[in-house]
Amino acid sequence: MLTEMHIAVIGGDARQLEVIRKLVELDAKLSLIGFDQLDHGFTGAAKESIQNLDFTSVDAIILPVAGTNAKGEVDTIFSNEKVSITKEQIENTPEHFTIYSGIGTPYLENLVSTTNRKLVKLFDRDDVAIYNSIPTVEGTL
Repeated sequence: MLTEMHIAVIGGDARQLEVIRKLVELDAKLSLIGFDQLDHGFTGAAKESIQNLDFTSVDAIILPVAGTNAKGEVDTIFSNEKVSITKEQIENTPEHFTIYSGIGTPYLENLVSTTNRKLVKLFDRDDVAIYNSIPTVEGTL
């Protein structure tokens, strides 16, 4: 159970919706950033803007597979809001704070290095990389 864990899910596509469903099921407190145009509501999850997020209480951020661009901006298909992650925001997080991303971009690598926080790159894990290397029918076509 993830009770008492505050996780911010920032941006992403329909795959993030499955992650959100699972986190709700595990009883995490969720802040959804970049989902303001999403019609579906999730019990235990609050849609917020990045400006209103209390970073002092956030235990982790989950980013889309692509992470951020060179300016720290995150892709948000469920919002027209421009969402960026800054050094100042991350400096306000607890020391145990972790960023989860599919890949590590130079921006994210620099961000965690300068703020002494942790970055977990999911595609660096063998179990994820092997699973995602298996061709699908859609990919073959």
